[in-house]
Amino acid sequence: MNRIIYPTVDVFLYDLRDGLGDNPEEVEQHWQTFKQKLPQSFHDLLNFSSGFESDYEELLTGQFGHFGSESQGYKGFYYPVRMSDMYGLLLDCSPADSVTPQPVDCLQDIKGEIERRLGEHSAMLGQTWLIYGQLPQGTNDYKAVAKSCYKSMFPDGNWQDDFQSQGRLLGGMVFELGSFQVMLQEPVKNDPDAAVSNDPCFESRHVMIVLYPTAYAAKAGAELLYDWMRLFAYRAKILWAYGQTRQLKQWLKEDYITIQACLKQIRGNTHQDLPITDLKQILNQARSIVSDYTIDVDELAYQSRTIAINLENYQKRCETLAKKALSIQASQREIPWTNVMFLETFSEKVREKYLRQVEKDYENLSPGLERLEFAIATIRGLVDVERARQERRFQDNITILGWGLAAAAIAASLSAQFPYVIVPVEVLTSEQTSEGERSPSVELNPPLSASWDAAVLSLGYSLLVGVLCMAIAWLWIKRKQKSN
Repeated sequence: MNRIIYPTVDVFLYDLRDGLGDNPEEVEQHWQTFKQKLPQSFHDLLNFSSGFESDYEELLTGQFGHFGSESQGYKGFYYPVRMSDMYGLLLDCSPADSVTPQPVDCLQDIKGEIERRLGEHSAMLGQTWLIYGQLPQGTNDYKAVAKSCYKSMFPDGNWQDDFQSQGRLLGGMVFELGSFQVMLQEPVKNDPDAAVSNDPCFESRHVMIVLYPTAYAAKAGAELLYDWMRLFAYRAKILWAYGQTRQLKQWLKEDYITIQACLKQIRGNTHQDLPITDLKQILNQARSIVSDYTIDVDELAYQSRTIAINLENYQKRCETLAKKALSIQASQREIPWTNVMFLETFSEKVREKYLRQVEKDYENLSPGLERLEFAIATIRGLVDVERARQERRFQDNITILGWGLAAAAIAASLSAQFPYVIVPVEVLTSEQTSEGERSPSVELNPPLSASWDAAVLSLGYSLLVGVLCMAIAWLWIKRKQKSN
């Protein structure tokens, strides 16, 4: 069975301190979430200043929070830091015996202790496992030992599929393994449960295995933990930002479908047959997504810049790590045997795949905002034209009705002067009864029916004149509209 002297397992966890648009309450919530990864006994020892921007700040008084003892069989420490807009936590654990070679299977127990201490708390941005130790004298098959380490730590892992690159560090061998898979949310973005979140929308595993040939090399390698902390932070931020862009792209594509639907409805002359209520509905639909689309496009550009900046920082830190390793070897007059060019494998992948993909997505999706603004302006113009047309039609109807009423009123007033308009009066008459006597009575002369006939005739003339004038007004308005 393969053995390692003083096998050590480090896990680097990274959380977001403040994202774009986070308010003070959200920043405080991120801090509280990060604190939960440390034991309660360390909380009072943490230094935190929400208003101070720091490139690299150690948060724990005394730098390290130690745990474990000789009697427990293991020991380790917590090392929390703040790096600009991120929090980083190094949780280190190793056997208490630093001399006796340990079987590789002990790594699984060490990992179990780390996971027990972390509990259900996970890293928001991502994490990296670093496994390192010294090979016993006479052990030369570095790769076989590294495979055993990986199998012990991750029984479900596949070395052939997860292997990415290898290199040299302080005379030892470094093996990098990992996997990355984007896990997009299926619910639509308007669902409150699917709102924009800082949580990772991907599954990732990143493992570094460093096997040193001597105790001195292993001890010197431990001094590089500060560089690993920064390097892995930039890597985690790149992958997290890329995962965010995949979710943004999905939402933008959903909105783009709506934009295309709006444009199809107003394309050509089909919009002329749409009632104003339908045009208003299309306008409200376009307005409802313009703000979301604008924010998402800006966020896509922001995450693209995040990837580019962190890629640049990653490459600079690789150079710094290589120089520091060579300096350590030179100070001990050892043969420089460090080659971290294997780290460029990730840089190349980011440049050729992640960054290029995001830039292309922005190039393809950003014109959708211009189309959306064009659609809104076009529909708003159509609605205004239709509203003006309706108002003018209403005014024309009022004009026509006014002409008709005025003409009818004039006709009615003139008809009162006509001679055939008779007003009945009461006339006293007498009638002879059967007994030969005459009985007085009062009658209307002429009869009442004759006066009704005159009124109806006058009303008819008025209506006829009114309708005729309304027709003349309608023809005049139509002719005027055609001439304009």
